[in-house]
Amino acid sequence: ERFPMSISVGAVGMALRKLKAYGRQHDYFDHKNVIGWTREGDNRHLDSGLAVIGSNSFDAEKRMYVGTSFAGEKFIDCLDNCSDVVTIDSDGCGVFKVKGKSCSVWVRK
Repeated sequence: ERFPMSISVGAVGMALRKLKAYGRQHDYFDHKNVIGWTREGDNRHLDSGLAVIGSNSFDAEKRMYVGTSFAGEKFIDCLDNCSDVVTIDSDGCGVFKVKGKSCSVWVRK
């Protein structure tokens, strides 16, 4: 689900946290300019789980684990910064992209 551009970034962040940010978290703080984290989701919160990637410099991508329960599922950037669709592989990972000096939040399509 995509959020309309008229909603403030803070409001989008709060909505995403409330609706999607459940389950085990995996951090990807392995680069000084590009960071990411994922949440696997859980059974108590329907359609939860997400991947977040941010860059303070250049366009980038990270292979990140969202969970094997998402294998074969498609993820989209609900902030519309990237138009790609990410397909989660059988290991529960996807390659998530971000534009330079921005953030992308990927959720199940």
